[in-house]
Amino acid sequence: MNARPSIHEFQSSGLSSSPVRAHSGALAPDPVEPPAPRFTGTAGAVPPPAPAPNSPAPNSGGASCIRTEDGTVILFDRITGRAVSGLTRAAAEAALLRLNGAA
Repeated sequence: MNARPSIHEFQSSGLSSSPVRAHSGALAPDPVEPPAPRFTGTAGAVPPPAPAPNSPAPNSGGASCIRTEDGTVILFDRITGRAVSGLTRAAAEAALLRLNGAA
C-alpha cells in the first residue's frame, strides 16, 4: 500500500539554510515595528561648529608638530609637504629651515 504524503508533512522550500525543514505552508507573523528609542540624544540639536580651515595658525609657519612616545619631535611643513625629526622642537625647526634653504 502506497501512502500519499500527508499535507502536514514538512517540505523544504529550498530557501532556508537551516537544517530544520520549513513547512511550505507556514505563515510568517506580521513584522513587528521596532520600539521607539527612549532617549533622543542630540538628534535635531544645533550642529557642531565647522572645523577650522586648513590655513596655518598664527606664528606656526604652516608646520605641524608631533612628539612621539620616545620623545622624538616630528615637524611637518604643510606648505612644502616635507617632514623632519629632531630631539627637540627647536632642533626639528632648524632641520626644516636647513632643508627648505637647500631647496
